[in-house]
Amino acid sequence: MFRSIGLASDALIMRGLSVFEEHSNRIVMRTPDEPDYWHGNLVIMRELGDPVDDVAYFARDFPDASHLTVVWDVPGLDPAPLSAALPGLEVETFDVLSLQDPIRHAAVPAGIGLRVVTDWDGLLALQLEAAKDEGYDLAVHQGYLERRNAALRAQIAADCGQWFGAFDGDLIVGTLGIFHDDSVARYQSVITRASHRRRGICAALLTYACHWAQHRAPDAIPVIVAEAESNAGRLYRRMGFALTETLVEATKRGY
Repeated sequence: MFRSIGLASDALIMRGLSVFEEHSNRIVMRTPDEPDYWHGNLVIMRELGDPVDDVAYFARDFPDASHLTVVWDVPGLDPAPLSAALPGLEVETFDVLSLQDPIRHAAVPAGIGLRVVTDWDGLLALQLEAAKDEGYDLAVHQGYLERRNAALRAQIAADCGQWFGAFDGDLIVGTLGIFHDDSVARYQSVITRASHRRRGICAALLTYACHWAQHRAPDAIPVIVAEAESNAGRLYRRMGFALTETLVEATKRGY
């Protein structure tokens, strides 16, 4: 369906939740049970046309949405013309990174334990802390996170993947998910608590989840997505991930 491995892995992590409508010039992704999930309800343009016309499809396909998300299935697209043509939207470039060689091992920091997340209330508290740092309206965002986590738990129960945490005693201080099929293992939602950053917790979680996924699907290529030129992306490269492609997205937050 997609030329981009990043978008194909997006579809993988939403299996059982999202539906895809194929049109000649675009693919419309809908997640009926999570209409406020901005990256579960979006328009994927097959090619770059006039940027203003491309973005206009979103309002036709999602007339009741408060957000806007359009991504182009054109790896390596230059974002500059889009930024110039779409001044009212946030145009971002994302690096899609993949691991072709064994991941560089990262030891678990002293005093930290890694395990499957079972305390979803604790996970929600960590997610809300991170969301506050990113400027979200928590009164609205909490409902979104609760619906997102319920969907993730259903996928985990269906054996699609797993969610891991790093714990300092009983306090969850880091988290990520990884879902896979036989060919791709896609990381999701990497978070480290602000009080525990720069201690190697994220790197240890990446290693732990990678080994878990490769035990289940030895031929699956680990894939992770990060904002271009971000600290997270630099960490992933140090772990052995290499740039596979870039994708460009135009967004307007719903709140």
